[in-house]
Amino acid sequence: MKHQQSKLTANRYGKHKVRVLKVLREGQDHQVCEIEADILLEGDLEASYLSSDNSSIVPTDTVKNTVHFLAHDHLETGRTAFAAVLGRHFLEKYPHLSGLSVELREQVWNPMPVNGKAHPHAFLAERNGQRFTTGRFTRDSPAKLTAGLRDHLLMKTTGSGFVGYHECDLTTLPPTTDRLFATKMACEWTLAEVRVPDAETEKKVLEAAYEIFASTYSPSVQRTLFQIGEAALQAASEIEEISLRLPNVHYLNLDLSRLGRPDQRQVFLPTDEPHGQIEATLTR
Repeated sequence: MKHQQSKLTANRYGKHKVRVLKVLREGQDHQVCEIEADILLEGDLEASYLSSDNSSIVPTDTVKNTVHFLAHDHLETGRTAFAAVLGRHFLEKYPHLSGLSVELREQVWNPMPVNGKAHPHAFLAERNGQRFTTGRFTRDSPAKLTAGLRDHLLMKTTGSGFVGYHECDLTTLPPTTDRLFATKMACEWTLAEVRVPDAETEKKVLEAAYEIFASTYSPSVQRTLFQIGEAALQAASEIEEISLRLPNVHYLNLDLSRLGRPDQRQVFLPTDEPHGQIEATLTR
């Protein structure tokens, strides 16, 4: 059998889960910014795959050191601005690289409330969802920066229904005009430029989402998703495009009729597998 020569069609490499925390001190008042970075480099790297020539490889340990070094000088409370710093650094310092991808995940720390006031240097970790930024940097096109949050858990116990859907011989789902609605919302927005701190944009998006979710009757997850995206675009002019994912987090009504509690609507079984997955992107 004739040996067929293999062809390298794509490659990249880098460092994942590079963690760093920076304390920002302004007198007695402190802030903290903690991030975890994934960085993948691309470019003229084929020789390292096709031969023993490692001269093109920037060691992944150097990638880690770069994050720590640049965090000292540039990391503030805005992770998206820091992603842009990382992108510029690698392309300027290493001419043989053609591009890189960056993802920064932030552990948000909020001031601890003590005696009704925010403590200047004690903090509580925010656990509802993962804040993140992604960046795509090349020499031939402008940087593409997106930011957002994942797995932000929301629930309302009424104000939601689902009727009038397509039915066939395989449909068993009963219609309802009053159901519990829970989701792990993920939203990701594209920024025209980094001109507003991440926390300000997130605040606008979440306030818009909460208003729609809590105050508007939901005839379907699809409708609620669109309304949230529409409200977020209206609230945050710095956003060009927003993508949302609203997976169902199911709480199934438990049948307790055999235990003497027929038609009860107070006790539910939490389950998330399998779940409905609803996604959409909105632009201006």
